[in-house]
Amino acid sequence: MRFWTKALGLGVVCVLIANAGAQQNAQQSPQSQNKSTDPNAPRFDAKRFLKDHDTNGDGKLSKDELPAAARDEFADIDTNKDGFITLDELQQHAARMSQQRPQLTEVIFYTIDIPEQPATTQELQTAYNELRKLDKNGDGKITEDEVKAFREERKKQRLDQIFDALDKNKDGKISKDEARGFWADDFAQLDKNGDGVLDRQEVEAACMHNRNQKGQNGQNGK
Repeated sequence: MRFWTKALGLGVVCVLIANAGAQQNAQQSPQSQNKSTDPNAPRFDAKRFLKDHDTNGDGKLSKDELPAAARDEFADIDTNKDGFITLDELQQHAARMSQQRPQLTEVIFYTIDIPEQPATTQELQTAYNELRKLDKNGDGKITEDEVKAFREERKKQRLDQIFDALDKNKDGKISKDEARGFWADDFAQLDKNGDGVLDRQEVEAACMHNRNQKGQNGQNGK
């Protein structure tokens, strides 16, 4: 787990997740994304952190002055490579970290720790069961090839669900008459080759486009 949550017990991850929820319910400008809408959400106070760990009182932090679990990130924080971390460097690093998505383990622990709506044992068991599916050979490790294979398997399942729902005559294509919802509204645009039907490749391309659009909108607060 990263410096912010393991070593410092900060609320950066809490702030990120609070912001993510707020972005789903309101329009936010890029400038507002760094600020949590929850006044009680923990925040990283760089000045306080510097004061608490600056044991020799020189106004900066050496690697030895950092908490042990934070020292692995010293080189990343010390941007000018002078062997010390200043207040500005702390603040800049916190700003960079706030723009990154939380690591998966951080999200899991957040859902366990949050007092208002903690993850249930059933939710955790379901997540555990799903992750175990990635380990095809059962060796206790997840490889890049296994992740790639699982991703392709899930993609096939999603496409199968779409065709099962819309392809009424089961010819492997979705006609304009069969299309519903988004597929009907944007049919002409999605039918790239203009043959009057949506084949599997065109449906897959549309799904990927929508996922990319959602990712961009989430990052931009739109």
